[in-house]
Amino acid sequence: MSAQAHAQTLTGATAVKTVLIVDDDFSILGVVSEVLEDDGYETSTASSAEEAIELLKKEQFALVMTDIRLPGINGIGLLEHVKEVSPKTAVIMITSHGSMKTSIEAVRLGAYDYLLKPFEDLSLISNAAKRAIESYNLDVERSQLIHSLKLSNEELERMNEVFHGLAIRDGLTDLYNHRHINEMLDEEIEKTVVEDGDLSLIFVDVDNFKIFNDVHGHQDGDVLLRELSALMRESIRKKDSVARWGGEEFVVLCPGTVEHVAARLADELRRTIADHPFKGGESQPHKKITISAGVASFSSNRDKASLIQAADEALYEAKDKGRNQVCVSSDKE
Repeated sequence: MSAQAHAQTLTGATAVKTVLIVDDDFSILGVVSEVLEDDGYETSTASSAEEAIELLKKEQFALVMTDIRLPGINGIGLLEHVKEVSPKTAVIMITSHGSMKTSIEAVRLGAYDYLLKPFEDLSLISNAAKRAIESYNLDVERSQLIHSLKLSNEELERMNEVFHGLAIRDGLTDLYNHRHINEMLDEEIEKTVVEDGDLSLIFVDVDNFKIFNDVHGHQDGDVLLRELSALMRESIRKKDSVARWGGEEFVVLCPGTVEHVAARLADELRRTIADHPFKGGESQPHKKITISAGVASFSSNRDKASLIQAADEALYEAKDKGRNQVCVSSDKE
């Protein structure tokens, strides 16, 4: 039995299936509402963040799906409000390709995921909503159990292990999730400062993943992400940690590692993935599945935000230079 199924067996609680959709484009509201209602969810709609805030005062939602660009308060402002008044509520940002960086920033601020419009495949809406609502319900059930049940110490410890595993793992890939790797990075930075050492961060992005999805469909895209994640987990050192940062982007945390060593590790990972016979790889521009990677070290970027930004910028440089390569932040200095 999976951890998620085990958790649901323990709780037996009724799942919340309410979704609030926020967009000033009524055609988007109609499409998303229709898809989710066909999936069995109860939906409410709002054409502005202000209207959504009023609805949030009256009803508890498992999920809020909101456009980034809204009149008045924008999607980021609504995200911050939701996280303040209902921290467990999942938020999925709806955005265009032009707002991708803002969407990634929204994930860093607590959004569960993001969707690109126009929607290439309506199943993307269903899949993203299903994962987000499952995460919400598991979180709520855990809180209810802890407060309402008198469990033996052994049972409580067993349940906490189950829920902890769910809380720190990405539902699709079983890698660490965005929130947990952020917490790990905070801890490692503190340790690095005390020990006057170094650590490095590797940002990884699957090259031309949209092309793969266009050719093979998003279900095969999910299969690819799971297989690639398992390969990454097997390929890194024992002291390193790998997480799904969002979408097809991953991060490897390398404690006690200087930048040039991390760059070598990143290139070994790049070659391992390029050499792996992924199903469908022949449809890609390089006739195989490849990654781009950006590397940055704490010794060159003395705070968390600067370190993340440097690794992210190095990744984009690798993609700009043609993909299937590794770029190092300090090489630009």
